[in-house]
Amino acid sequence: MSFEKRLEKKLGRYAVPNLMRYICAIYALGFLIQLFNPDLYFQYLDLNPKAIVQGQLWRLITFLFYYPSRSPIWALIGIFVYYSLGQTLEQVWGTFRYNLFFWTGALLLLIAALLCYFISGISLRLYPTFMGFSIFLAYALSFPDSVFLLYFIIPVKAKYMALIELVLYLYFLVSSRYFGEKVEIVLSILNVLLFYFMINERGRKGGSGRKIIDLRDFR
Repeated sequence: MSFEKRLEKKLGRYAVPNLMRYICAIYALGFLIQLFNPDLYFQYLDLNPKAIVQGQLWRLITFLFYYPSRSPIWALIGIFVYYSLGQTLEQVWGTFRYNLFFWTGALLLLIAALLCYFISGISLRLYPTFMGFSIFLAYALSFPDSVFLLYFIIPVKAKYMALIELVLYLYFLVSSRYFGEKVEIVLSILNVLLFYFMINERGRKGGSGRKIIDLRDFR
C-alpha cells in the first residue's frame, strides 16, 4: 500500500468535499480586507512565527486570507479561475488527494516560517501568493491541452501558459530581493513536484492505466 493510500485510510474522513468553495470564500474575504483595511491582515492575521509562538494560534489558518490583488475585476476573475481549476482537480484526483495537495502547500509555508524562526530568530513572514500558481501548474500538468482565452481573446493551451509562467517565476526567484518570496516560489514548485511523483507512483511501479500526469504531453 502506497504512502498516500495509508494516509487516506487514516485521514480520509477529514477531507473536505468541494474544498475550493470554502477557500474561494476565504479569498473573497481576504480581498475585502486588503481593499478596506490591509493593516488588519498584516497586524493580526498573517503568518508571523513570533506571534504564533506567543499564542496567536489562529494565524496558522488566517494567513490564508491573503489575496494579492486590490482590483475588483481581477479579483473576481482570479477567484473564479481558482474555483474552476480546484473543482476540476478534485473531481479528477478525488476529494482526499486534492485536500492533501492544498493543505500540503499551506503546511510547507508554515514549516518553513517556523523553522526559520527557531533556527535564526528571524520572524520570516510568508504569504500564500504562489499557492494559486501551484494549483494552476497542477491543472496544466493534468490537462496540458486544455485551452484558456488569454485576455478573453487569445487561445493558449494550458501547457504553454504553465511553461511561460514557470519561466517568469524562476526569473522572480533569481531577481527578487525578498528572501521570503524566494522561499514561497520554491515551496509552491516543490508541492507540485511532490504530487507529480505521488500521483504517478502506480505508473512508475508498472501499474495499469495511463498516468494522470505525464510530462510527455508537454512535447
